[in-house]
Amino acid sequence: MLTVDGLMSTMTEREVRDFGTVSSTMSVPDRVVPILEDLTAEILGYIGSHAGNTLSSDTSLIPPEFKAKALAIARWRVLTTIPKYKDDGRKDEYDKADAFFTSVAKGIIRPRPAPDAVASEVPQGKVIASPRILARSRRYSRDQQDGI
Repeated sequence: MLTVDGLMSTMTEREVRDFGTVSSTMSVPDRVVPILEDLTAEILGYIGSHAGNTLSSDTSLIPPEFKAKALAIARWRVLTTIPKYKDDGRKDEYDKADAFFTSVAKGIIRPRPAPDAVASEVPQGKVIASPRILARSRRYSRDQQDGI
């Protein structure tokens, strides 16, 4: 589960306070919580998009081995809520985490099954037979015509 305390382990307290609450509204006093909830749903979507993967029956849990990459994305999303924020080291870590989750969606990287695993409900494509065309071999080609 992605929590504010987990995010605090990757950011300074001042960053979470300043970036998470600046220019916020009364209905959303701290934007860190919605960012973490949206990211959790997004990661579960990446995992669930491959038919071979399983998900936990608890929709707030992601695989523990994905937590560090998820927190890198969450940290970047919190920090970029302030216009013109720039930090190349954290941007690189975000890019690597984003590529990691793209690989998860493609099935290249697969999580371990959760203890309370539920099969992913990805619709399977219908296999359509492709036509097999058998043609005779060519009798005459350019190299067999003696320059004609």
